[in-house]
Amino acid sequence: MFSNASLKKTGSGWEFVSEEILEDFLYEHLEILLGLNVLEKQHIVNNQRCDILAVDSQKKLVVLELKNVEDRGIIQQLTRYYDALLDEKPFSDKVDYQQPVRLVAITPNFHRDNFTDRKYHTLDFQFLEFSIIQDEEKFYLCLKDIDNGEISKAIIPYQELENDLDLPAPPKALSKVVNNLDAQQQKEVLKVRQKILRFNPKIQEFASAGSIKYGSGSGKSSKFCAEFFLDKGELILFLWIPYKAGESSRIGRARIWTDWQDKALIEGYVSSGVGTKINKQKRSMQKLIEAIETEGDCCKLTVTDRNRIVKGIYTLPIKPTIVNKYFQVVNRILSDYEHAKLLTYEDVELFKHYKKMSRERMGEELNSKVLDYYKSLDSLVDLALQKWLERL
Repeated sequence: MFSNASLKKTGSGWEFVSEEILEDFLYEHLEILLGLNVLEKQHIVNNQRCDILAVDSQKKLVVLELKNVEDRGIIQQLTRYYDALLDEKPFSDKVDYQQPVRLVAITPNFHRDNFTDRKYHTLDFQFLEFSIIQDEEKFYLCLKDIDNGEISKAIIPYQELENDLDLPAPPKALSKVVNNLDAQQQKEVLKVRQKILRFNPKIQEFASAGSIKYGSGSGKSSKFCAEFFLDKGELILFLWIPYKAGESSRIGRARIWTDWQDKALIEGYVSSGVGTKINKQKRSMQKLIEAIETEGDCCKLTVTDRNRIVKGIYTLPIKPTIVNKYFQVVNRILSDYEHAKLLTYEDVELFKHYKKMSRERMGEELNSKVLDYYKSLDSLVDLALQKWLERL
């Protein structure tokens, strides 16, 4: 669901950051703009990839090809799709292939060769020119049928960030993931990116498969300060900050959990990749949280072992089979905190249940400290930038 589309300012107005972002927006607003029901986007047929397939109210197949810039070969491309689709006849339960297929070309402007190709073609093509119009603080995508002049439009949920016009457009991979976040998260991600790129003119943005890094140079001697890592559609932030939660003189690549509202945790240090051990621990804790929150048999338990940190009498909404595992985890969390080890977001969230359910008063101060374990995202980014500058 679009909550803040990625646009960029050009000399003549505004445009989508990439063709993929344009496609995603049209896909979600096709009914509003053209009265069509979407079947699929990026549909592969005969080793060719159609941008969007849809049907109209009469069950006619509609093939839409999108271009973010002028393209001289769009007629030939749609012709190849048409031929392949008639051979395979996908979505035959929703499409009436006895009716003619609608072929729609959408670009910001058409080359004169497009008109020549269409003039002598036996198939019918609809030409739609799109433009992005700004009306005060609102942005609209407008589609204009160049044959009859009809215009349809849909509002683009875009909010221009202050002082971001001189920054390069975000890489395509980052834009695509950011568009899956809610409006507040999108704003904060772009603010973090803005802060990093504005910190020092030597900081550059390096995009590769699944990763956008920030630092100086891209070789073995590179000095990085931050990274947006894309893991199965999830955006994970890494910062190069000192070990021991910022207290060591050694710098490491720290995985950061954040709610993108300035609350953050250093979940661990990972030399490369996403951190499989951290993921495993997070999944384990999440399963335990879900088990606790699921209604089950209440279990009364008295813990008297003097060697255990967790002592007292408890009434837990947990099935007896997972009680021991729960207290093992609580002991590990408390021990990790006391020894300045790092906790994941799920660790802290699970500990909230311990605070709610514990009947003992000893350790209440420790409980509060664990629950206040969150740090400021802004301060961690500042730390990463400061340490990066010191390493130059």
